[in-house]
Amino acid sequence: MVLACFHKNIVLTIICLCLSCSVLCQPSFMVPSNDQYGFKDHLFGYDEPIPTDSLDSELTRVYYDYTYNGKNKITGTWLLQVGANTTRFLAERRYKADSVLTIRGIPSAYNTNGDIFHFFDTYTISNNKCLFTCRFGMDDIMYEEALPEIAWDLQDSVTSICGHLCRGARATFRGRSYYVFYAEDIPVSAGPWKLSGLPGLILYANADDGKFVFRATRVDPSACAPILWPKYPYMIVNRKQYEKMLDQLLHNYRTAMIAHTNRNPAIVLRPDPTYVYPDLSWVENLEIE
Repeated sequence: MVLACFHKNIVLTIICLCLSCSVLCQPSFMVPSNDQYGFKDHLFGYDEPIPTDSLDSELTRVYYDYTYNGKNKITGTWLLQVGANTTRFLAERRYKADSVLTIRGIPSAYNTNGDIFHFFDTYTISNNKCLFTCRFGMDDIMYEEALPEIAWDLQDSVTSICGHLCRGARATFRGRSYYVFYAEDIPVSAGPWKLSGLPGLILYANADDGKFVFRATRVDPSACAPILWPKYPYMIVNRKQYEKMLDQLLHNYRTAMIAHTNRNPAIVLRPDPTYVYPDLSWVENLEIE
């Protein structure tokens, strides 16, 4: 009897060891990396990799502190990826979300101080064309325009930014007055947002006496990441149509968000009567003409 129990215990032990080994030997599945797929969006429930084109490779990357000084204040960090033929300007949070793939669900940026449209805005300039993308609800919006020509008035003022000697310039562009500093030793005619057309990279831009400010905090010439273009099923609009949509969003957040979420048949809206939709009517657009 004792021997039988002993044999039974041995058999049970062997079975447990085999089960443990089978679990340990199961292959581990890792989240696909940016190197493998270029882009995968978990922000709104996409589980499959989004096809991506690589437009260029970085030669330099610039980090900008961004400040909006309107009725309320918005701050953030933006990146300018500079390639041989393409630049891409986007929020650092967007870049990390694209690359690290750790954010799930609607990001908290949708409820913070009017920074609602800045999270998903990207400006890509390639072949003298400016491509703008953003997201309203579940809609990915894109418009294309010719790279704007800005009539700069070069100034005698100089300053040092991130170790680069920079010269000043002034211009009026789409309703706002800009004062900028550009680095002649970085011979790239680009800068934050759509600002370009100077004989050097713009490292500082101040619109309307401090209302919109971009200030470079780091210039990284060792950057070599690809400059990617996620191929979402974009809703194609023109700039004026986008501005009208943005105005609707800022002045009636609830109506605009529902309108641009109902387009996705996989989403069932369950309105929460206790949710207070944010008032974003105080947020201004960079372009007012």
